[in-house]
Amino acid sequence: MKQNRLLTAMLAFVVAFMAVLSFSFFAPPEKILAAPSTQNRIVSLYDAFGKRNFRLIKDWGYSSLIEYNGKRILFDGGNNADTFKKNVEALGLDLKTLDFAVLSHPHADHLSGFDYLVSVNPNVKIYLPEDVNTLGASRDFVFGGPDPTAASKLPPEERYFETGVDKAFLTPSGRFYQAKNVQYLSKNLEVAPGITLIATKSPYLGGFNGYPPNSPEKPALAGLPELSLALKTSKGEVVVSGCSHTGIEKIVQATKTALGRNVDTVVGGLHLFPYDKPYIEKLAVQLKNELGVRHIVPTHCTGHLAFGIFRKVFGKEYESGGLGTQITFSS
Repeated sequence: MKQNRLLTAMLAFVVAFMAVLSFSFFAPPEKILAAPSTQNRIVSLYDAFGKRNFRLIKDWGYSSLIEYNGKRILFDGGNNADTFKKNVEALGLDLKTLDFAVLSHPHADHLSGFDYLVSVNPNVKIYLPEDVNTLGASRDFVFGGPDPTAASKLPPEERYFETGVDKAFLTPSGRFYQAKNVQYLSKNLEVAPGITLIATKSPYLGGFNGYPPNSPEKPALAGLPELSLALKTSKGEVVVSGCSHTGIEKIVQATKTALGRNVDTVVGGLHLFPYDKPYIEKLAVQLKNELGVRHIVPTHCTGHLAFGIFRKVFGKEYESGGLGTQITFSS
């Protein structure tokens, strides 16, 4: 009889333990965006890495929700409108509550979710780089770097798709042109107190020089236009980038020059997956020691090798910014 009671108790414990374990893996994520926050924060809505949560869908691309001094800002829209919709709903974000949206640059893995945005909020203000044009056909995109062992040295939550896979499928979008309230930018613009869009232009796309239309007779059209977002705080600017095709060091310098203030924190994609260890190490040291960046939160296209190098260089001031991550900061 005593053995039966003991067996029953052990079985009940195992069932309860498995229920808790199952809930932690399969329960919907907390709807942290259902209500505006009283604290400034950046929440990742779209990325290919992050802690496991089966209600959030990992995919190649980037999007984040920024809350700053009472404003709600959508920065980029990810690679697939349906995936973007599911992640937004899982986190409880009502896109009708946005004050405005920003597209960093016209690549499908940042743009496609805007289709869903304008379907639910067609009058939302959208800031676009000056040269949003053809987006190309759907295609496979390979983002493996020069060191095939880099992913294995990272924790699972910093590996793309948890395994270190190096290929995804891009899904271009164009229906967002139905948006009714669009403004194209070629220069910096303070859109609200303490919120400045920084306009830069890249002479290359990743490792490729001469990004079209790079013609000598039209130098103003050379390169890929980008918008980054700068948020004023007591410690310095918080800069949010999409892919940093311009070069994150140039975006940081452009922000410092335009606003006359230090850049304290960088959040976003750094597009370093094509580059080797010496290049990335030099850049990380430059950002920290020469340009004065204190805190860094790499996302999206930064790359496995760069994740590890930036963690080493920035130490406790490195923060992983994968899908579902919430980054808070003071005004």
